[in-house]
Amino acid sequence: MIDLFRQLSERIKENRPSILITITRTKGATPGKTGFKILIGEQGRIAGTIGGGAVEFHAIDKCKELIKSKFTYYNEIIQLVDNDKGQEEKVNLKKENAPAISGATKIVLPAWCGGEVELFYEIYRNQNILYIFGAGHVGAAVSDLAIRQGFYVELFDNRKDILDALSENSYSQKHLTEYPPAPFSHQLNNNGSVLIVTQSHRHDLPVLDFLLKNYPDIKYIGMIGSKLKVKECILSLKEKYGKDISFDNLYAPVGIDLGGDSPVDISLAIIAELFAVINNKQATHLRLNYSEIGK
Repeated sequence: MIDLFRQLSERIKENRPSILITITRTKGATPGKTGFKILIGEQGRIAGTIGGGAVEFHAIDKCKELIKSKFTYYNEIIQLVDNDKGQEEKVNLKKENAPAISGATKIVLPAWCGGEVELFYEIYRNQNILYIFGAGHVGAAVSDLAIRQGFYVELFDNRKDILDALSENSYSQKHLTEYPPAPFSHQLNNNGSVLIVTQSHRHDLPVLDFLLKNYPDIKYIGMIGSKLKVKECILSLKEKYGKDISFDNLYAPVGIDLGGDSPVDISLAIIAELFAVINNKQATHLRLNYSEIGK
């Protein structure tokens, strides 16, 4: 049991979807007993058991559906009906719409024991991911605020002292690494968002180049900087790639127009913009019209 909760804790820290299933009630003969638990991941069982057999097989299969759903928890009552025709019918589930206790869905599974089991599913789903290149004043402020808003934040910086100075609760993971174009071994999730706030223009442009070419499907790439700096970056990339590059997912200068120029002001403007993009809402973005640059 301790190992099960340890693995669940590790998976939450790694932002990997997981479902913890607990037997909350049994009636009659059942393979699992009240309190039995099992931890399920994307590939199936990780630890624990709820008794094996048809119930566990069904629960593992159900988790594939629940991981993709919007549920945070789910109740289910399973009636194990004596089956004279053999185990080959165990996948033929008969769903019932009759009301069940605790608002649970009620289904019937063919099984020899003939009892009843109530399952409680706790779904730990992926959080919104934010990758931040640069852990200086602005990067650290954005990371701290994003963590408070439920994001999973990974920080990348090539300065050990900067990373060491971060508050332990202000990020999910931190990585001491050279910025692209140096070899970059970390794989980013296309469903995540990216913020570029390194300590220098000479780092920002290569990182932006790397992201636009290798992660064109990422919905949000924000980059800090003045209008002049952003124009220079856009011109440089247009000269390098011509029409073979898209800036549709670029937000630079980053943020929406809230006013203020302190790290806290800037971080609020960035997080507000990020939420607007994630939720497909209109906002007063500071980003430039890139199509007009270089004409």
